[in-house]
Amino acid sequence: MPETWSIPGGSGDQWPVDYELGRPGWPPGVLDAGGLPASVMVLDLGAGTGKLTRLLAARFARVIAVEPADGMRRLLEELAPVAESLAGTAQEIPLADGSVDAVFAAESFHWFDDPRASAEIVRVLRPAGALVLMWNLPAGPVEPSIARVEELLIERASETGEIAYDPIDLGGPRFASGEWRLVFEASPFEPLREQRLRNPQTLDRDALVAFFASMGWLAELPDEERLPLLEHVRSLLEAPEYHRVWETHVHWTRLAVSR
Repeated sequence: MPETWSIPGGSGDQWPVDYELGRPGWPPGVLDAGGLPASVMVLDLGAGTGKLTRLLAARFARVIAVEPADGMRRLLEELAPVAESLAGTAQEIPLADGSVDAVFAAESFHWFDDPRASAEIVRVLRPAGALVLMWNLPAGPVEPSIARVEELLIERASETGEIAYDPIDLGGPRFASGEWRLVFEASPFEPLREQRLRNPQTLDRDALVAFFASMGWLAELPDEERLPLLEHVRSLLEAPEYHRVWETHVHWTRLAVSR
């Protein structure tokens, strides 16, 4: 994430909790990308609350999670105690040269797809080390329908100013446009490979409200606007449980041997 990144101001310490409760996790198949043996040491970069960290820790011998936001990292340390947690950014990774076999970035690479971060990733990777990137994209409507909520939030988001992406989705403009790929045009990595995995999610009413509360534009609203809006969202959700299917896009590569 960029050096200036911080938790959205309006929601304060609640934002990591909303993020953990509402955001989708990751299907176990993401761990197979790159064909890594269980004995390796891996880095979860921009680890958030540790949704991917927990999966990594169940598979690999040693896992280090780097996260810049104190609130997110505190929750990560509580939920993934077997991983080593460090404060840091992608532009200044607090690890020695050639110290990890793989770098994973889950729903985060579009925050730091710049040459400085790319150079840092290359620096900490061992020869032929792997880079695994992943994003969750919607693969169908929520069941039962939440159309009234979606209409409300899209209308409210438009009032906050121009938003260059779907305000109720996870994909930011740099991911949707493919700009994040540009950093690989002159990099020492092999060509990117891709896999797509089905990733179903079941949420109760509170978790679905938390998902919307975790959207950056909404989290940045002042309390006097944000809290009534979330209560309105809650009032429109009548079912006890909601189901949605995400499609996890996994992109991976390795450092070229001849670099």
